[in-house]
Amino acid sequence: MPTWCHMFNSTLTGNARVWFDDFLKESIDSYDDLRKAFLENYLQQKKCIKDPVEIHNIKQRDGESTEEFVRRYKLESRDVKGAPECMKISGFMHGITNPELIKRLNNNIPRSMDEMIRVTTTFLRGEVAASNRKRKKSFPSWKQQKAGQKQNFKKESFRSQQRTEQKQDRFTLLIKTPKEILALDKGKFKPPPPMTTLVEKRNASKFCEFHVEVGHTTDECMHLKRQIEDMLKAGKLSHLIKELKQNSGKDQTKATKKGETPAKDKSLAILIVQSWQRIARQRIT
Repeated sequence: MPTWCHMFNSTLTGNARVWFDDFLKESIDSYDDLRKAFLENYLQQKKCIKDPVEIHNIKQRDGESTEEFVRRYKLESRDVKGAPECMKISGFMHGITNPELIKRLNNNIPRSMDEMIRVTTTFLRGEVAASNRKRKKSFPSWKQQKAGQKQNFKKESFRSQQRTEQKQDRFTLLIKTPKEILALDKGKFKPPPPMTTLVEKRNASKFCEFHVEVGHTTDECMHLKRQIEDMLKAGKLSHLIKELKQNSGKDQTKATKKGETPAKDKSLAILIVQSWQRIARQRIT
């Protein structure tokens, strides 16, 4: 039976070939089913439903894809008896609405329905491939997505690190600027790490004596400020703390005033002296 079916298929041409290609997969179970379907479609007693001229009334509907119209055109054109091959070709070209397909068929008009169906099928496959390429371009690959996720994670971690550093960077008030402290003794400080900002994005009008590079001023240098803060915690620059300096100044003023007699004590001493003088005068008199 399989051999008979294959041999029967090889003998079909023209509309019979179109009729056979429209069968759904696994819809024919045996040679008898194939024979019965063929006879039902091509028996002489079958009525002609449509006039050959009516083939030009088969047009692509609104919202109907080109692939769906091709399938429907092949089914409906079977019922048109006596229509020549050229009329079927012109009817198909008159019924489609895809401008690109119309242009391709007009540039090289097919000589048979089989050729026209083949050209149309090739065109539709090309459209599907083009749409798939566009879809792939619009959606990044899993590698690009993974790289993007890593980049976003790095940005977020860098931002969170900056936020924590900004919270931690609360520096002690000093009586001298970082530039002045650096000028006192450069040997106390460790070499700073390199600047992370790109050279082309740095401010060329600002120079850092600690990094010996342009980008920010010495007083703006966070690495210098952090090293100074570490030295303060180690007790090396405590004499530069502003509050301690002010308090020591106040203590000095208090210490200098200790040698002087307060105003209240002076007045009390004067009263005592005056009272002793009165007592002395009374005794003399």
